[in-house]
Amino acid sequence: MRSTKLVLLALVLCLALSSPALAKVHITFWHAMGAELGEAVDYLTQKFNEEQDEIFVESIYQGRYSDLNTKLVASFSAGTSPTIAQVYENWTDAYYRYGVIVPLEDYMDLTEEEYNDYIEVFRHMNTWDGKLYTIPFNKSNWVMYYNKELIPEPPKTLDEFFQIAKEVSEKTGGETRGFGIRPTLELFHAFLWLNGGDFFDEDLNVTFDGPEGKLALQQMIAMLEDGSALQIDGYEDGAFGDRMIAMYIGSSAGITYAENSVGGKFEFSTTPLPAGVRPGAPFMGTNIAMFASASEEERQAAAKFVKWLTNTENTVYFAIKTGYLPVTYSGLDHPEYVAWLEANPHKAAIANREAFEFGYWQPKIAAWEECRGIIYEMVTKVFLGEDIDLALAEGRMLVEEAIQEMLSERF
Repeated sequence: MRSTKLVLLALVLCLALSSPALAKVHITFWHAMGAELGEAVDYLTQKFNEEQDEIFVESIYQGRYSDLNTKLVASFSAGTSPTIAQVYENWTDAYYRYGVIVPLEDYMDLTEEEYNDYIEVFRHMNTWDGKLYTIPFNKSNWVMYYNKELIPEPPKTLDEFFQIAKEVSEKTGGETRGFGIRPTLELFHAFLWLNGGDFFDEDLNVTFDGPEGKLALQQMIAMLEDGSALQIDGYEDGAFGDRMIAMYIGSSAGITYAENSVGGKFEFSTTPLPAGVRPGAPFMGTNIAMFASASEEERQAAAKFVKWLTNTENTVYFAIKTGYLPVTYSGLDHPEYVAWLEANPHKAAIANREAFEFGYWQPKIAAWEECRGIIYEMVTKVFLGEDIDLALAEGRMLVEEAIQEMLSERF
């Protein structure tokens, strides 16, 4: 009897050890994609796991982006880091400085064609030391939403934009204002960029307090004062759907909120931001990083997954399901994606090919989280009535302190 049990136990162990599931390399993917976005991530993860028998990917939702970053930072000292995770560029810079990530490009075996297929602006956003340390994943750009009943032809320039906003307000007797404004860092950046400025120069010297930054704030305040714009307390899409405003600038990833808010009450569409002294298309979103704690085997497996996740077929699937952009040129040109845009003409601006040629992004430095908080507070103070010159000077001083603190840290 005992020998029979031993034989059975040995047989079970042999079967277990020969099981493909146990032979697979197990990697973990931490992300912040909830609800329908999370469903798309889970679908793709499951699809990858079913298509091959060498790697098992476990996708784990970690809450909001702030929660994800907190958990990642804690994992470095606890020795519990995932294999890969969603990250913003400023997180990447901090992780890069601390040496806790490795360049994904080194493990992805990209051909020149595959490398160049990643959209150029996204490559810039993901490059450190001349390498793609991270790979673009869920990317969006900011576009102009407009009510087609009130604005048949959207503005192409800032001058046209200011004029149309004023005309709409006058034509409706102020019932619908031409533009909706929230005092956000992103909106300030848009006006700053279109006027020829930016937050820093290439050497991280503060430049947002220059003439371009002052003009950007003056333009927004002037629109409120002359009645061509309405200051919004909540999100702009709600006011847009209620016909309180005829235009607003928002993320392409938020187009479903505009659709739900409008609810068929009127026809609306999207268009690239109007050009000022230069055109501009702000791009945002996260990328995928791989952590140094992963074994060589796990790194190779994770790189295969990331390459598969961002291939043409899958980046198109993710874009259509979520509203984010394909991260490759082949994705933008894929017949399925082109047909989807043609069937949804109000979404066409989110994938405007010309916009990718003059895309810009927020600074990808470790201190950016602190800096953006300072700049947001600065903009808020101006909207509450503080003198623009005073607010800019104070903002500059505080941001310079944050930059100096970052540069003086020993990593």
